[in-house]
Amino acid sequence: MYTRSFQTESEGSFLLGVFKIALGVFVGGLAAAFTYEAILAYRVEEAARKAQQEIRAQTDRMNAEAVRRRQEDAQQRSEAEQRAEQMRSARALAARLETERQERRDAAWAKFYQPSPSCKADSGTAACANEYMAARKRFDGQYVDR
Repeated sequence: MYTRSFQTESEGSFLLGVFKIALGVFVGGLAAAFTYEAILAYRVEEAARKAQQEIRAQTDRMNAEAVRRRQEDAQQRSEAEQRAEQMRSARALAARLETERQERRDAAWAKFYQPSPSCKADSGTAACANEYMAARKRFDGQYVDR
């Protein structure tokens, strides 16, 4: 059998053309793969950037909500303290007015009731007690606080 040991120029040029095409396809495939990888990397970076922005926005919303809640709590505490102070003032005023009213009533009673000389000497008798109760009823019936 006969084998050829040399190639003709046209066969060499054909093989060179096929090799160039194969090399071009290979380089094109590599370029496409690198481009695809670059696009994937860009998409991943963009998704990470968007996620980071969303996290930042959510954190800002949470911080704003916390600040708003703290302000509301502080306002409610302030209002509660004001109401408590107003209640203390009102109770103190009511107590003072009641004390003054009672002092006026006691002074009016002291002017109104003068026990008889025998009751001044011994106030433990039934007659003195009856006299005191009758005077007290008359006083209560006619006393008007002014």
